[in-house]
Amino acid sequence: MPTIAINDISMYYEEIGEGVPLLLLHGGLCSIDDRWGGWNSLAVFFARSYRVIQIEHRGHGRTNNTAEQLTYAMIADDITAFITERELAPVHVVGMSDGGIVALHLGMNRPELLRTIVGVGANYRNDDRVNAVNSTFIHQDPDDVERDSPEWAADLAVHHDRGKQPGAWKSLFRQVAANLAVNPAHTEDDLRTIPTPTFLIAGENDDYGSPEQMVTMKRTIPNVEIMIVNNAEHVVHATHPHIVGPAMLDFLTRHAGPVGPAQPTQ
Repeated sequence: MPTIAINDISMYYEEIGEGVPLLLLHGGLCSIDDRWGGWNSLAVFFARSYRVIQIEHRGHGRTNNTAEQLTYAMIADDITAFITERELAPVHVVGMSDGGIVALHLGMNRPELLRTIVGVGANYRNDDRVNAVNSTFIHQDPDDVERDSPEWAADLAVHHDRGKQPGAWKSLFRQVAANLAVNPAHTEDDLRTIPTPTFLIAGENDDYGSPEQMVTMKRTIPNVEIMIVNNAEHVVHATHPHIVGPAMLDFLTRHAGPVGPAQPTQ
């Protein structure tokens, strides 16, 4: 299995294709091979034009976590180290949900490493709508999940216990819930610091990449485009790859050059 020592973890990744590197980041409690939160529905499509690298985040999938916590900042630090160690910069970074939040974090803190940012279903703060969706998960104990939703628990074990102690998914579950309870907590001023060309995509019915948050990010990120897919939910990249894939490819192609100073949108 392809792994690399990054910070205090052993990070699992997969790579296909050639050309300019394109990092694909999955969603929370997901992995590379997760049907909905991963990028398998589009990875081969992008690999026709790019060197596609899929990463499993700290504690997720086959990547371990030696810490007793998990935050978006920690994941972003791991991605930064991965980009630096592999000498990939500047790189396109594409993230789904939590992966999109991490991509925005990188844009705020390490834009020199990036060519573009693409976020699918990404929120920049926990507003009332996000908190309402998160509330059940945040207050749910993984032991209760195992009892009340055995199929979900079994799926989490299959994806996140690999190469770890049995029940590792429960620790990840608690860490993800603790992170979601307080993060992300960015401000509009934070969004204004992102110089990287950014493309934000969300389903019309997404509670995370909600119309309200998308409008705010469109207004505040200096060089940004947005796309709302009608009658689509949070995992729009997986349910509508025929729409999302070509739109992303068009954006990436138009921003193929090295990073440069942001230009305000018209």
